This record gives sequence, C-alpha cells and structure tokens, in this order.
Amino acid sequence: MSNYNQNSGYGQALLNMVASQVPTFGRIFVVMDPDDTDEETYQRMQEVFQPVEGINRFYTSLSDAYDATESNNNDVILLDANSAHTQAMLTVSKNRIHFIGMDGGGRKNSQGSKIGTPATDVAASIAAIYNTGTRNTYRNLKITQSGTNAAQINGMIDIGEGTYMEDCNIDCYSNLTTANHCALKFAGDTCHYKNCQFGGSTVLHDEANQAPLYIHTHGGATARYSYFEGCDIIQYSTATTASCIDVDEAAGLIGWIKFKDCFLLSASKGNGATAAGTMAEAVTSVATAGYLYFQHCSSAFATAFGEADASIYGDGVDPSANKMGQIMTPGV
Repeated sequence: MSNYNQNSGYGQALLNMVASQVPTFGRIFVVMDPDDTDEETYQRMQEVFQPVEGINRFYTSLSDAYDATESNNNDVILLDANSAHTQAMLTVSKNRIHFIGMDGGGRKNSQGSKIGTPATDVAASIAAIYNTGTRNTYRNLKITQSGTNAAQINGMIDIGEGTYMEDCNIDCYSNLTTANHCALKFAGDTCHYKNCQFGGSTVLHDEANQAPLYIHTHGGATARYSYFEGCDIIQYSTATTASCIDVDEAAGLIGWIKFKDCFLLSASKGNGATAAGTMAEAVTSVATAGYLYFQHCSSAFATAFGEADASIYGDGVDPSANKMGQIMTPGV
C-alpha cells in the first residue's frame, strides 16, 4: 500500500483543509492539469484519491469531475493550484457542489486555479461558468471568458440561489466592443460574494454600454437579497458612460442588493499608457422594484459615485441630535 492515502498525514492534511472550507462535505474529487504528470503533487494526489466503489476521484478534466458529483451531496472539487482548465461552458445545475482552488487562497486576483473558455467561436459557451444550482460554492478561482462568438460576452452568469464565492477573480477578455459584455452577469437569489475582483486593469473595454458587474434578468431569474462584501469592481474603458455596476432594467432587481466595503475603479493607465475615461457615474441604475445599498464604499476616476436615481442609497450623516450611526440616503 502507498504511504500516501487518506489515512496518512498527507491525506489527513488535505481532508482537514477541505473541512476548514466546507465543514460538512461529501465526496472529494481532484482535478489536475494533464500536462503535469511529471510533478510530485500530481502523483501524490493520484495515490491519495483512488477510485471508490468504481467511481474515479482523480481527473484531468473539470467537466468529467463535475459529471461524477452528486447533487445535494456537498461534493467537493479540488483544482490544482497550477492549472488552467479551458473548456466549453460549465453549467453548474446541481446543488451544493463546492469548487476550491488549491493555491493557498486569500487572493483577489492572480489565482493559480483557472477556469475559462478557449479563444474560439462557440456560440453556446455564453459564459465560462453558468451557475443555476442552489448553494454552490466557489473559492480561490480565476474565471474568464475568451470566446470569440458574438454571444460569448459573460465571464460568469449566476442565476442560482445561495451562491457563495470568496477570493475569486472574474473577467471577460473577448468581444470588448460589444454592448453589455461583463465579468459577472448577476441574477442570483440570496447570494454572497466576498473578497472578489470583477473586471481588471489591463484589458481595454472600449464600449460605452457595459459594466464588469451587470445586474440583469436572465433565464427567468431576477437578482435579489444578496451581498457583495469587500469586493473590487474595476472598469477599464475610454468611454465615460461605462460604469462599474449597471442595472439597466426597471425590474432588474427585487428588494435589495447590499455592497459593503467595496471599491469601484476606472483603471486609468491600467496598461501603463492608455488613460481611461473618468466615469460619469460608477453606479448606474434604473431599477424600480428594488434598491442598491452601499455601506462604506468608494470610487476613483468617477465624476459621481452613482447617478441621481432613487434606487441607489449610500452612507449619510444621521441628522438627529445625538449623531449616533448613519442613515442611508438615496442618490436623488
């Protein structure tokens, strides 16, 4: 028997790492880069995660690993820290599946575990990940769209319920002059995004009508009751009408979405040379069925944080005599 198994110190350390991220978990599946067969980590993972009852636990294809998971079983997919999994869109329709990049975690960008679409024309791959399931988790991942078809304009689409994402970077690298291309198209229900980056500073998006975080109905779903905490939302465009967050439908959200400790940036000279346009508003919205709440948030290279719209609320000074706390005020 190999000295590397789930009962060894090495195997136990891996299981403890997973338990720290997903306290209650089902089976564990590992995805490694197929080009890394000469690396020790590849060999050790293959030894630790042997087939159980005829079901493989070790894969070199993310889609194959996902196919092996069971909905509502809290199965975990671990992705190698030095891997780029380029494939057609992964539709995550199962519930309680947890994706974890093994690069140490804690990063807002430059994650070692990458999921993306290839730079080819595939109309069906409208996003790198299309999340429709309930209570799925994403940690320590870089998720990118590079497809060339006109429909490939989203890094990720989330219409699921209870999604949790932490320490991830989502971006769109293609169709940069197409309206409404975005890093994240969001129509989720009771979701929580923490310490993530949407968009980036090096790829110029020269389209006036686009935002890294696009809150818009999709597939019959509408964004509602969700949190964005400690996130950076980065626009890089010469168009002054491009924003960081956009809600362009009156019924684009229901109830509320709260942003706490978030930074909205127009990344001027992000490539070292090209000055970005100063955004007219970092947040644009025409919502009438819900509100955007911004607590302890700020922006740079923007004329106004948000447009003058009653759906956008930000921190304000409490007008009462005791001055305790703050009362949020609308942008009109």
